[in-house]
Amino acid sequence: MPIFAQHDISKVDPAPPNSVIATPLPEEQRRMLRKYDIPDLAGAQQALGSQLIDGHLPRPKIDFITRDGGIEQRVSLFEGGLVVINMTGAGTIFKRVIIPPDALAAYAKAASAASLRSVDQSMLAPPEADRRSQLRVYEDGGGGKYVERVFHPGRVLPKALVDAIAPLRDLVRAISEDRQVTTSLAGYEPQEGDELVADDHNVYRVARVMNDTVVQLKCLTAPTTIYIDKKDLSQFFIGKHAPQE
Repeated sequence: MPIFAQHDISKVDPAPPNSVIATPLPEEQRRMLRKYDIPDLAGAQQALGSQLIDGHLPRPKIDFITRDGGIEQRVSLFEGGLVVINMTGAGTIFKRVIIPPDALAAYAKAASAASLRSVDQSMLAPPEADRRSQLRVYEDGGGGKYVERVFHPGRVLPKALVDAIAPLRDLVRAISEDRQVTTSLAGYEPQEGDELVADDHNVYRVARVMNDTVVQLKCLTAPTTIYIDKKDLSQFFIGKHAPQE
């Protein structure tokens, strides 16, 4: 092999003590894992309304943002269990959910200010313009004080930092893929004349609701009529409500 094509240990970044490295799964295995239930949203509910606490916006607890090329992902956790994710790139996803207190405590324990403070910023690979991650953890007790680390997401990271961001990455994936909790039909009660849009872009009109459990949908874009359990309407998006008389 030519000299420039050889790859030896001198061309590999040294791994700091107590570090771990992640290897992505092949796409086939990734597809297999998607069929399993994601426990991160157990007991969660969609966040509706302003979510004010005693008339004030909830205080931030954790903020994690990562940019890889043209894709940016951000997850923010607030007191009261409010979680907000914002993903931009090929498309845009913006969702808000309320997670149970024990779940919020688990994320706060994994990404605590004390554990993040133990990570030496000078030991982290500096970020690049299009590959950048930032983890900010706010101190308990308010006051706006926080601990922050900025790093390159594609390099070897200390174990303490991996332990902090791994659950947050899983949470982003869970919320972004979820269609049961974070749906435009949360709390929706179907009415005759409502129009719903399916994943295949077909439009259905609610023809009638039977026994308050089964909904008859008539497709407006194909000669099809289907009957569906009301709880399964989460697989649709609201097109428009029936006009009010």
